[in-house]
Amino acid sequence: MGRSDQEALNLFGRPSAVMKKTGANGEELVVLTWHKSSSWTSTEAAGTSMTHTGNGMVYTEYYNTVGNSSDCTLEATLNKAGKIVDFKIDNGRIVSNKCKNIPYVPGYIPPGF
Repeated sequence: MGRSDQEALNLFGRPSAVMKKTGANGEELVVLTWHKSSSWTSTEAAGTSMTHTGNGMVYTEYYNTVGNSSDCTLEATLNKAGKIVDFKIDNGRIVSNKCKNIPYVPGYIPPGF
């Protein structure tokens, strides 16, 4: 919050939706919304087996590659000056596992990093 609309556009790219809204004090606001999706694979344990051999036991672990996906919604509310006055991640949750793998604009490094 308090940063410019241009920083949000640089980081998240073109918004999925733009809409006007009237604030609590009657001020005119603009809401930028980004819908982001990501997918990734992970290796997870699928089971084990034990087989008797001549002088002992053989223990085997099995793994599968599992596909994962997630959808995330980011929402920035801007005042007339183009400053972010409210920012919501995934419907207001500040920490959201759904948003941890979202794609940003390639090559962009946010200020302060």
